[in-house]
Amino acid sequence: MAENRTFRKPTLAEAIIVVLALFLPITIGNIILGYNIILMLLVAGSLASLMAMCIGWRWKKIETSIIKHLDGAMPCVFILFMIGVVVASFIFAGSIPMLIYYGMHMVNPKFLMLCSLLICSVLSVATGSSWTSAGTAGVALMGIAMGLEVPLPPVLGAIVAGAVIGDKLSPLSDTTNLAAMATGVYLYDHIRSMLWTTVPAFIVAAVIYTVYGLTSISGGSLESENVTIMLRQMDQIYNWNILLMIPFVIMIGGALLKYPAVPCMFGASLVAIVLGVYVQGFSFADGVNCLMSGFKVSMASSSGIDPEAISPAVLKLLHRGGLNSMFFTICIVISAYTYTGIAQGAGYFDILLEHLVGKKASQGMTVLIAVISGIFLTIFGGISYIPIIMLGTLFKKPFLRHNLDLSNLSRTCEDTGTMFIACVPWASSGVYYHGVFGVSVLTFAPWIIISSICPVLAVIYGYTGFGMKKISPEEAKRQLAALEAEDSVIV
Repeated sequence: MAENRTFRKPTLAEAIIVVLALFLPITIGNIILGYNIILMLLVAGSLASLMAMCIGWRWKKIETSIIKHLDGAMPCVFILFMIGVVVASFIFAGSIPMLIYYGMHMVNPKFLMLCSLLICSVLSVATGSSWTSAGTAGVALMGIAMGLEVPLPPVLGAIVAGAVIGDKLSPLSDTTNLAAMATGVYLYDHIRSMLWTTVPAFIVAAVIYTVYGLTSISGGSLESENVTIMLRQMDQIYNWNILLMIPFVIMIGGALLKYPAVPCMFGASLVAIVLGVYVQGFSFADGVNCLMSGFKVSMASSSGIDPEAISPAVLKLLHRGGLNSMFFTICIVISAYTYTGIAQGAGYFDILLEHLVGKKASQGMTVLIAVISGIFLTIFGGISYIPIIMLGTLFKKPFLRHNLDLSNLSRTCEDTGTMFIACVPWASSGVYYHGVFGVSVLTFAPWIIISSICPVLAVIYGYTGFGMKKISPEEAKRQLAALEAEDSVIV
């Protein structure tokens, strides 16, 4: 039965309260007190519900608004599930370990920082995880730096820079898929758009790291115990074969031909399982089980491998993937969209943007405010999902009013979220890197050069129009009308 109940437009003060309903639980509850981020997001959603009721909304209308927003998130949820499947199956086949194995052979003492950037970039693109790249190859590279008595901050900065660049561009990355989903942009259009800021930042970083390496390292030996053990044990677990690249060919080919991502990922995973059975000699049953629980080195025990003898660094690299590994991320997405579904549907975000951006703000000013908002959300949100989801929700209309393709917005989401969060000591990434390296994030944050270059480039592009993909005024009006229709919740 439909409700014939009127509701009023929220005030600016109420909109600010709704925003504080998100920041206070996250900053105090999660960052300071250590409460679970998912629970804090649900608290934010509950507070937003109460504020919606204050302007006349009933629960049925709140529920419908949440469902409508979650409906748009479901394609991302499917891809997130498939990421877990792809990572597990590719490790089972030996495809990802093969890239790591040969990538580690690229290390050269005189180009340690550049090699760190390149190796961690390749690894994080292959795995879709900056944490895995930094926690495995990054630890080995740090060991090399310590053996050569190279100052750690520049090396760690290059490691993290490579890790986040690869994570940003990987179709297997949760943040990459989330940014595309939050803005309604096709995944590979989003990745192509990010090249405008990522490639120049990568080149600048590579030049700086190369110059530093040439002037700071005179030579030395690469015989690091961590590297030697890692390579030897991976050699024992896997049989290297060019056929192991077939799953990547399927993924890349599907992307180039613009086939749907989920079927391509599923097909590549099936091929990877077959390769794991016939090339590595693993059992088919283990291949199926790893899709759920992730790969385990014990699956190679039939080849005479003793899991107890494998080093923690190798275990950290290989023990990952599976559907189970993605549940936490998916719960964050659902919880965050519960909040944004209410805040956006009730009009709180629109009121905030009217005062923050205004309909007469220039294109450059709109992008600048988006970048500043993204950095603010990253610093106080604690995880990269928050700025990506919030920016993707808040700035669709302002970008469309300037006839900007939403791939510009999806790029900005990652320029300020994925790229900058590594520099925040109390954020999830900052805490992780501190735990992995045992070094304060603030000591090597200035060397994560790309984290500052990407946001700056985003602002420059916004004011100059360079690298900003445009759409026709008619298409912009059509998309704006569609967004207005989505905000008109039918109960």
